Amino acid sequence: MTDDKGHFDKGVWVKDPEAPVQKPAENKIEERLTTATKNVISAVDELAKATHALLSTEEGQKHIEKTVKETTDQVQKSFDDILSKARAEMEKAKADIKAEAKKAQLKK
Repeated sequence: MTDDKGHFDKGVWVKDPEAPVQKPAENKIEERLTTATKNVISAVDELAKATHALLSTEEGQKHIEKTVKETTDQVQKSFDDILSKARAEMEKAKADIKAEAKKAQLKK
């Protein structure tokens, strides 16, 4: 018999399909950060809409709208910076792992 995982089907050895490859953890984290960013921006936009309803003057509405837009831009920039740093750290970690694997292979 072989070491391959499988079973007999009508007298013939059939290999079992390999388990699906799972998505790397860093992609899941990146997706969560992206979703969180969108949710925060959506919440700030919703705050702007609620504030508009409370204000009666056009001047007040424009001031709030400008402030909320600036805040949204700052939040987006902050999350973009976080994602950029996280990606850079992941790439560095991957490079370190490859370098260590290459060192180990050269030692053989």
